[in-house]
Amino acid sequence: MKKKLLAGVTAALVGLSLSPMISANAATPLQKEIAAINKSGDTFQYWIGLIFSDDANAQAVNSIKAWGATRGIKVNPVLVNQNNLTSQITAALTAGTMPDAFDSSSGLMLQLGSKNLVNVQALHDELAAKYGGLNKAATQFNLSTYGGKGLGVPYGINGNLLNRRLDLIKASGGSAQPPKTWEEALSTAYNAQKVGAWGFNTGNVGDAEGVFQAMFRDYGARTGNDEGTKCTIDTQATKDFMTLVKKAYDKGLYPSDSSNSDGAWDNNKYLGGKAVMIANPGSVYTTLIGGSATWDKNPTLAKNTGFSPLPGGPVMQVAPSDGWLRVISKSSKYPELGKDLIRYLMGRNNMQEYYSKAIYGPAFKAYNTFTFWRVANDPARAGLYLLATAGTAGNYPDMNNAQNAEFHGGFGLSKMVQAYLYGGKTMTEAITAAQASCQAIYDKYKK
Repeated sequence: MKKKLLAGVTAALVGLSLSPMISANAATPLQKEIAAINKSGDTFQYWIGLIFSDDANAQAVNSIKAWGATRGIKVNPVLVNQNNLTSQITAALTAGTMPDAFDSSSGLMLQLGSKNLVNVQALHDELAAKYGGLNKAATQFNLSTYGGKGLGVPYGINGNLLNRRLDLIKASGGSAQPPKTWEEALSTAYNAQKVGAWGFNTGNVGDAEGVFQAMFRDYGARTGNDEGTKCTIDTQATKDFMTLVKKAYDKGLYPSDSSNSDGAWDNNKYLGGKAVMIANPGSVYTTLIGGSATWDKNPTLAKNTGFSPLPGGPVMQVAPSDGWLRVISKSSKYPELGKDLIRYLMGRNNMQEYYSKAIYGPAFKAYNTFTFWRVANDPARAGLYLLATAGTAGNYPDMNNAQNAEFHGGFGLSKMVQAYLYGGKTMTEAITAAQASCQAIYDKYKK
């Protein structure tokens, strides 16, 4: 009798949780899809972009499972390393095994386009109205000129902060103030440690491409012209950027194992006390104050770490911010369930818990009131909050189009640097090859 009573209470609670979003009319599109997925025996598949926060990853998985339980359907949340997501989605697209919905970088979303993704502009607008509108960095995905407009709902703003070993810098006579230029950062790091002081990756990994993009644009270089129709890699500004990188390499600032494709490499260098500077969106600080499966918490190193925007160059200082969005595959038989899941995940309580563990700034303004964005509570998350509310688009001043995304998504700048530093190519040869591969991508989109 007691078990029956508990089952009745549970059913009543589930019904209450559904009532704000589901009409009593069982003929609604969402109810039809719930009935259809249960009749077919299918499982709703969602791929989560795995980040360097075990707690955040677990929270994302548990939230999707909780949603599935309230809807009475089977779900399968799959963690996929963000560095591998593009290749795995591409393989799934070819094989016809796309997940129903998934986390997507803005670059991947642009490449997939409306051919492969459901337009969710109405859902985007609904959530923006409910949660106070978009923060500045998230508005880049809702511009009429943006090629991916309407294809996803932004949930996290990411971007790199410079993490600096203040104790080592001070001991070498350096300033605790953030370096204003890359040249200043180079000198400060070299004086503090010499060899291996720059924990910046130089391999085919997003960490490397992101830092190189910032440097590249700070020196006035551009991937494409204002119209977004022609590649513009081969310029004097690119040579100036490459000169800076070569100078750092010649001084031994890049660790000897920096040309790898491990997204956790730079984190581990810093956490292990082997680098003076790295660029990181906040996962290192999260580990320092809370520990992880690999590292114990380290409050001393946390106290000795300074956080600041990336330095600038002779032309500008960009504060590159990008975003991760939730998207729905056009091949999914259950797009209404996908929209319903996104609504659930974007709920204020869900996002508060997720942001407190993850390495993203807030996409919508209603999330700005969470106390962990304050410097006194969490300096790394305070930096991410500033990126979300004041940062520039990740590709600024370039047009954020599919061709630009494909070039950088394929680690175009990283490969150019590798050809020069490790491949035996002259600077001119490396730049010429990058220009040619980039222009081939731009030409492909003219057809």
